[in-house]
Amino acid sequence: MRKNKFASVCLILFLSIAAQSQTGGIFTITQSVVASGGGQAANGGAVSLDGTTGQAIAGTNSAGGASSTQSGFWQPNFAPTAAGVSVSGQVTVGKNGLSRARVTLTDFNGETRSVLTSSFGYYRFDDLEAGRTYIVSVNHKRYLFAPQVVSANEDLTELNFRIEE
Repeated sequence: MRKNKFASVCLILFLSIAAQSQTGGIFTITQSVVASGGGQAANGGAVSLDGTTGQAIAGTNSAGGASSTQSGFWQPNFAPTAAGVSVSGQVTVGKNGLSRARVTLTDFNGETRSVLTSSFGYYRFDDLEAGRTYIVSVNHKRYLFAPQVVSANEDLTELNFRIEE
């Protein structure tokens, strides 16, 4: 019986302390701080605010001017980018690779890149912008090849130039 009274007294004390800590009335926030941002335009100009993760943006434009907001942790403007693709192939005459032929790639701006074929006639262009159209041509002192127009949406591994003999 004595244990029950002691437990009852402890429970009543605990509940009264918990109830007291939960009261306190109405709270008013009189000032807030915004990291790396916050502002007010008094002359009607545009206001741009940046916040950080987990923090709302505070700020007003009291003159009715346009406001823009950006929130989030390190929220840069990421534009979509295309991964680099490659174009490669072989230049052959009959069944043999043509060594030291100049292969030229021209992009949509008229900029060119050139490589020489290997001893077995292979060539390769790396880090090309995906989704673009290119003109690939081959120059050699003894042979004439027709240029090819390609859309490089993905790696092209067999853009070959052949002359049958």
